[in-house]
Formats: sequence, structure tokens, C-alpha cells
Amino acid sequence: TMLWLRRSFASASGRCSPVVAIVGSGPSGFYVAKYLMRSWPEVRVHMLERYPTPFGLVRFGVAPDHPEVKVVEKDFRSVAEAANFTFFGKVTVGRDVSVSRLGENYDAVVLTCGASGERRLDVPGEDLAGVLSARRFVAWYNSEPGCQDLPGDFFPPAETGVLRAVVVGHGNVALDVARLVATKPELLVTTDISRDAIAAFARFPRKSVDIVGRRGAAQAAFTIKELRELGHVDGATFEILDEEVTRGDTPASLQEITTSRAAKRKRALIDDFLVDQFSDNITTSSSSSQVRLRFLLNPVEFLPRADDPRRLGAVRFERCELHGDEPGRQRAKGTGNFLDVACDVALLAVGYLGQPPPLRDDEPPRTVPRLEHVNGKVADALYCAGWIKRGPSGIIGTNVTDARETVQTILADLGQRSDLGQRRGLDFPDASTWDDWLAVDDAERKAGDKVGAPRIKLTDVDAMLDVAKAKR
Repeated sequence: TMLWLRRSFASASGRCSPVVAIVGSGPSGFYVAKYLMRSWPEVRVHMLERYPTPFGLVRFGVAPDHPEVKVVEKDFRSVAEAANFTFFGKVTVGRDVSVSRLGENYDAVVLTCGASGERRLDVPGEDLAGVLSARRFVAWYNSEPGCQDLPGDFFPPAETGVLRAVVVGHGNVALDVARLVATKPELLVTTDISRDAIAAFARFPRKSVDIVGRRGAAQAAFTIKELRELGHVDGATFEILDEEVTRGDTPASLQEITTSRAAKRKRALIDDFLVDQFSDNITTSSSSSQVRLRFLLNPVEFLPRADDPRRLGAVRFERCELHGDEPGRQRAKGTGNFLDVACDVALLAVGYLGQPPPLRDDEPPRTVPRLEHVNGKVADALYCAGWIKRGPSGIIGTNVTDARETVQTILADLGQRSDLGQRRGLDFPDASTWDDWLAVDDAERKAGDKVGAPRIKLTDVDAMLDVAKAKR
């Protein structure tokens, strides 16, 4: 289909040069740019990003100890170096320029702004000190601008030397957060994690981390890679409760496992961990940390400490059981039995929400699971890709197929237009440039070289701009 569309442009559109605005510079934005430019070499792409730094989720979402995932930046850099690509940093769509104004000046506008909002559980005690969204926690340890400071009362006093954490959720983000909390701080020094995070984790020589989900092992969303890494954190014991696993083994769950290769491999690894536990008779030394993966527990209340009613002291969970005979459609229902898990902090990895810029000038800001669209088309000349299109799911590579679908829709629409070449796009004189980013990138890498890390990220936008200005 893409080849047919390319040929149709040669005959129907001649050598016209449409100009397309892409809002957001994460993986989906760069993949849209890549496939647009590959399919129609005359297209001009303007990428608008609220920070002076590109790459979105790759920079601010990928775990610091997963540098291999960040190699996609090389692909994105080659896109940005094309003559028909322009990067406008420090431009916030919805504040500095409206979507409607972009629509007046571009042949197509593509929203690839991700999902920066966070879901809440909306249960009692969620606002206690020590309860935080994983979205906010990840932004902190990944040095996202404006997120370098956690609430001052988030971590408890360090007198005991032990940090007890509960992570709510069974996705990859939950396992990333749990693994990083449990990892010895000295092993993180050679990553690009925030130095403040290393210092905070180092205050607690021992960690006790429970990763808890309301459904069973068969329904857990994490990948086998994340599970394998969680089970082999250096200096930490790993435990899965056999009783919680087997309680989720309903006929429907077993069918889910047997009919999915990924689920089958994941369950085999869980079973291997269980066998190792029984053969090793897990013992916990006074110097080791503990990581526990829990199932069929639904958080219903965050309980305050007895000696400080402002601070978190425990999470109350209701034990669940699975209901339903159809594989993939079982629901976790409470049993009326409760369990309190004592903890100092709780990190809620229960999902992200989209916060797209207003699509119309009279539209108030809103938070949505995703935008309504048809094959990436939101409205005339307005499109979307990535998490704002499909919701917060998949890995970096998922954006390839997603972006190609949106590009195909854009190309089909542009091929029917008779007014291409009339719009010129916009200039943003106060925006930062790609060369500015290269200056920031160079400074961060040089700072990282001094401590054996890939980079030390700048967290302050003004500091980034000062570095860029000095290089001009």
C-alpha cells in the first residue's frame, strides 16, 4: 500500500512540498517523520517539542539501567539531520501556539504528545506523604525538567536503614521502579540516573519491595525480560508466593497460558523461580534486600502511621479471586478478606492518561485515555500517533507499526488535496534548535565521562539554554 501511495504522488501531486507539523519528539513523532520523509522526499517536517531536548519517552521514561533500549536515538538523529527536517524546541503547543493556528499554516498536524497524565486509584489515604505516582517517580530519577525535586516528606527518616516500598501495578513500569529501588546504589553510578536519586537510595542500605497486582500471574502485563531482571537483582532475595499463583490458576487462566507463547514462557519462568525458592529455602540476611511479587491483591486504603497521621504507614489490600469462564475476560473480585502491608512509601504504577493540547480554541484542557481517531485521523488534516493514539501500551518498537498506519492515512489524504504547496509553516524565533540540543548533549556526555556514566542530564531548561548559547 505504501508503495502504491508513493507512485500516486508522483503523478497526482507532481513535485509539490507539503509541510507537516509534528507535536512531540518522542519515538512516535520521530517514526512518523521518518516514514513521511521516506515516502514523500519533498515533504517538509517541523517538529515541535516543549523541552530543548528531544526523544521524549526514550530520555525520560526508559529505565537508566536499560541503555540498550536507547540506541534508537541513533535512528532518530539521522532523521533530524535531513535537510527537510526542522526541530523547534521550547515550544509548548496549547500555550505558545494553538492547534487551530497550526492547522491554518500546515498541510497536516500530527499529535504525538504521549500520555503525561497519571491515573489515580481514588481510595482513602492516597494523599498521605509517601504515596506517589510512578509517573512522577520515574520523571524524578530520569531528570525530567520540573521534576527534579520530590515532595520533601516523600522519603521517611533514614534511622532504621531500611526502606519499605509497595509498588502497585504489574506492568513494565512497575517492575522498572521496583528493580531500581532494590538495586544497590553503587551499581547505578554508571547509568544516567539522577545523582539525587542515587543519594536518596543510598540512605537506605536495605530495601523491602512488594510489587502487587489485583489479578493473577496469567494476566500480569509485564514482559518476560522485566520479570527475569526483577528476579536477579544483585544483593536482593526474590520471592513469589506459590499460594497466590495457584489461586489464580482457574481453567480460563490456564487456557490463557496455553494459547499464548509469551504467556507460556512467562509462566515457565515463574515456575522456575518457585522451584528455586523451595530448593534454596530462601533466607534473608541482615544485609540483603527483599523483593516480593504478589498477586490477587487490590489496594483499598492507604493507612497512616500510628505516630504520624500525615505519613503513610501501610497499604490495606483486599484479597481477590478471578471470576468468569472466558479467557482474557476474567475479572478480579474482592473476597472480603484483607491484608495490611506495612511500608514507608507506595508507588502507583496504575497507568497514564493523555493530556493533549486543546484541539479547538474554545476547548478547555482535558485528560483522556486516548484520542478518538480512525486509523490515526482525528479530524480534517489532524492526526495522531503513539500513546495519545492507542493509549499507554507497548514498547518502543510498537510505535513503528503505529506510526506507519498514521503516515499511510496522511499520505492518502494529502494525495487527494489540490492546495498543497500553499502553506509555509510557522517560524518560532524564540525556539531552541537542533544545534542547541547537540550542545546540551555534548555537555551532558562530558559530565558523564567524569563519573563513568553515559551522561549527567541537565534538569534546568535555563541551564540548557545557557549551554547552547555558549556554543553558538
